[in-house]
Amino acid sequence: MKEYYHLINTHKKRLSFLIIPSTTNKILKFSIPYWIPAIASLLVILTLSCTYIFSYMFFDTAADLALAELQINKLELENEVQYEEIAFLNNRTREINTKLQNLNLLQDKVKNMVGLDENNKKELVSCLVTRSDVRSSLFGSNYQDDFDSLNSLIESQTISMQQLIVDVEEQLKYLDARPDFFPTKGRLSSPFGYRISPFSRRREFHHGIDIANSTNTPIYAAGSGIVTFSGYQSSYGRVIIISHGFGYTSVYAHNRSNLVAVGDHVKKGDMIAKMGSTGRSTGPHLHFEIRINGDTVDPKTILAE
Repeated sequence: MKEYYHLINTHKKRLSFLIIPSTTNKILKFSIPYWIPAIASLLVILTLSCTYIFSYMFFDTAADLALAELQINKLELENEVQYEEIAFLNNRTREINTKLQNLNLLQDKVKNMVGLDENNKKELVSCLVTRSDVRSSLFGSNYQDDFDSLNSLIESQTISMQQLIVDVEEQLKYLDARPDFFPTKGRLSSPFGYRISPFSRRREFHHGIDIANSTNTPIYAAGSGIVTFSGYQSSYGRVIIISHGFGYTSVYAHNRSNLVAVGDHVKKGDMIAKMGSTGRSTGPHLHFEIRINGDTVDPKTILAE
């Protein structure tokens, strides 16, 4: 029974507080049960503990988030750099491919000019760039230098090819103009050089070759050029003179008829006259001369075999 009263008395214990104001003499007094401060202290401790735990968890999560954000930013930057590099590579590759295509077109043009086919290709340039060069250069450690070197090489080869085209065109013009096409069919009746004249029976210099055949046998231009004379010249009879350029001139004499006029452009192999025996002649034949810078030369040294 005593213990029961003790518990009742314990629960009834209170804490008393006195408040003495400085401005008045009235003393304020109040009391509270003693367990309230204990519970308040416990709540404060629990609050501080929870605050610490939650703060630790929050700051740890924030740190993780900040680190993750930094990694994302780094990856985005790397992706941006890689994107720019890929765009650069694509642009330079397109540029190189375009220049390669132009170079291939120039190469094909030269092949067509000189009459090469796919089954009989010749090396026109000692170092032509191929697409494998492009692919191999892209795998270098410093692709900027690789592209620059490749671009310089292609530009150099393009310039060389363009110059080659100019040279080939000039060479083709020369070959087309060179009077090496046999001007008619027939028998060589008199060679170039000294001979006994069939008229005076004296030794004289024959400035061309005579090719004998029947009247009206076609006569062809030995090379491309411009007709500078088409008419009658005493002992030569009806004669045609063609200027081929490059110092070459060809003469076709004793014709029965001339088929071209002064100023006409003729191609190698074009029919320009018909064989006859006009002028100082012993029978139908073609007197054919080739002159280089005005001096006659033996046509046989120039005519194609």
